[in-house]
Amino acid sequence: MIGDYQEAAFLKTLTLLYVEDDGLAREEVAEFLRRRAGRVIVASDGAEGWAAFRAEPARIVVTDIQMPNLSGLDMARSIRDLAPGTPIIVTTAFEHSDYLMTAIELGIDQYVLKPIQAERLEFALLTCAHRLLADEQLRRKRRLEAEALMAWHQLALSRIMGEIAQEYQNLLQDLMATVTKIEARVDPDGDVGRILHGSRKILDQACFLGHRLMSLADPEGPGAIVGGLDDLIRRTVEETLAGSPVTAAFHFQTQAAVHHSEADLAQVFRSLAQNAREAMPGGGTLQVWTECGAVPGPERQAGAEDRHLQVRFQDSGPGIRPEHLPLVFEPYFSTKPGTRGLGLTLCGTIVRAHGGTIGLDSPPGGGAEIRISLPLALSRRS
Repeated sequence: MIGDYQEAAFLKTLTLLYVEDDGLAREEVAEFLRRRAGRVIVASDGAEGWAAFRAEPARIVVTDIQMPNLSGLDMARSIRDLAPGTPIIVTTAFEHSDYLMTAIELGIDQYVLKPIQAERLEFALLTCAHRLLADEQLRRKRRLEAEALMAWHQLALSRIMGEIAQEYQNLLQDLMATVTKIEARVDPDGDVGRILHGSRKILDQACFLGHRLMSLADPEGPGAIVGGLDDLIRRTVEETLAGSPVTAAFHFQTQAAVHHSEADLAQVFRSLAQNAREAMPGGGTLQVWTECGAVPGPERQAGAEDRHLQVRFQDSGPGIRPEHLPLVFEPYFSTKPGTRGLGLTLCGTIVRAHGGTIGLDSPPGGGAEIRISLPLALSRRS
């Protein structure tokens, strides 16, 4: 319900833009807004307000209509083009139908007549805050539903991998048993013996791969190996980038210990380094950090500071398109034509098996950063 504490508290977190050319009214209303909003940006005309919005988009805009340089409605039209979902409240002493029709066409959210009454302006603000809060809650609900769907996909993929790995191991064991029987009946120094000896080495490698696949599908997660990751990161990244024009710059700030499977995390770091190598075919630098800190983003919990190891891989490639960002951890999604992407999907599976989180950022200017958070050994629950 409008006016409840929830909307008022949410309004306290928002940045407002207030545009008014009358100096006395501007100071009086700005002070009123400052007591109710988190931050208020004040402008003296439409041109100044439009420049302020471009520099720092506000969540709610309150503006007069008739102003020099650029009218409030013209400014509102520009804001609508740039950020269509921004609530706009118009304040004016005019009730002319032309203004009203233009305001309706622009989708102005609220219309407050001058002289401004505090109760009417507050109602308009809370109405806009109510709408923004509902939008945020809807986005959060959709994100949680998407995460639940992703978890279901990951579980299904894990089970499929487990079944395939088990069948794979069974076939390898049958083949190994056959090779063992034949080896017992031939001269180990003969041609057949040497071929069988080489085949056994290949089978040993195949069995190791089968064990790796089964470990990824194991719901109990990785073995309890405790130690730092700096040496493992440096080794796998340098091996992966060898022979390419991409170099690595390491910024290791901690040797904090985590529970981990060395083989599985090596696969993660190898995959991330390979992605960076492919993103910078003409050369560049892959920046790698390790540091202690809290889980970033929405997963952060109060009191969780310095209880996780943060690992960041940042390249200077072209980055990821915004519409692709929600899909990068999906099975079989790839931005490279003719390929099926499982690298980041498996990275996510491995990291979550370690009790951690993984995320990706790609700013508009280019480049991509993968963030991995792993619980420290002392803070991980037994």
